[in-house]
Amino acid sequence: MKRAVRVALGIAAAALLFLGGWWAASVVMESPDDPLASADPTLFTVDEGLVGRSLRFAAVAEWTFQDLARNATTGVVTSVGVAPGATISFGDVLYTVDLRPVAAAEGTVPAFRDMALRVEGEDVAQLQRLLAQLEFYQGEADGEFDSSTRGAVRAWQESLGVADDGVVRVGDIVFVPDLPARVVLSEDVKVGATLVGGELAVRRVSAEVRFWIPLSPEQRNLVPLSASVMVTHGQGVWEATIVEAIEDEAQGELRLILESRDGGSVCGSECGEVSLEGQTSFPSEIVVVPETTGPVVPVAAIETLPDGGTVVTADDGSQIPVDILAAADGLAVVDGLEVGDVIMLPVESDES
Repeated sequence: MKRAVRVALGIAAAALLFLGGWWAASVVMESPDDPLASADPTLFTVDEGLVGRSLRFAAVAEWTFQDLARNATTGVVTSVGVAPGATISFGDVLYTVDLRPVAAAEGTVPAFRDMALRVEGEDVAQLQRLLAQLEFYQGEADGEFDSSTRGAVRAWQESLGVADDGVVRVGDIVFVPDLPARVVLSEDVKVGATLVGGELAVRRVSAEVRFWIPLSPEQRNLVPLSASVMVTHGQGVWEATIVEAIEDEAQGELRLILESRDGGSVCGSECGEVSLEGQTSFPSEIVVVPETTGPVVPVAAIETLPDGGTVVTADDGSQIPVDILAAADGLAVVDGLEVGDVIMLPVESDES
């Protein structure tokens, strides 16, 4: 009897061990669920928004100059009569040397000699035209320094407060090709400086200010040449466009040359804000993506089809064609959706 009980217990234990092993094996061998197949899709509700992107740089502005005339007298500069950027005309006193005025006149022949009675030449004709502009001379500009020219010179000298001897000394006039002209005096012509003759005296200021944005090699691929530019100045904003890109090998940079949207200098009628000495910097923004308002979706929700079209997936699984109007920083304004529409975002994989 006892032996029969022991046999029965052994059989029961063996059965339990077999069932436990089978359950464990079935658990180990069962395939886990596919996380992508079981994950719920992420839904996104379309809302009204604004998309745009700008890059900040410093715009450089600089006047350019043309050498206009040289000094022909010697001595110490005792005064300067022209402010930087001033417009000079016939007879204006540019500076004084040893208290003697040096005046502006129009002409292509530079001052090279004293002009007095019986001297002839184109320089004399230029002098006669100056005296006529100042209403001291009524004769013909024939290039002959006659008595009537001498009388006109003496009247002019008297108006300047110098000895009216009727002789125009070589350094009394600086001839420039045309007047009026906007000018600056050279660095050599300043009060206290000693002039020996031959120094550059007058430079013409360019009609327009040149604007550019310098880009380093790392920055040049960030900016499309079709982008618009907003230059901030003291009174507001100048709107500009990029008209040219010039490689400056000496500086190791690419210069984006700017003009106003209507053409011409960026600063228009407000170029007085640009210093005539050296370069002036202005904060600027290059509009890479113009600000656009409309239905906004994540860029990741947009799928490109083989034919080049773009679609998003609606919450019911259907595809909705959309046109991308603007995209920046992971968001896009699209045409084809309405505010309140619900779309699906692609499920992100946890695989690295």
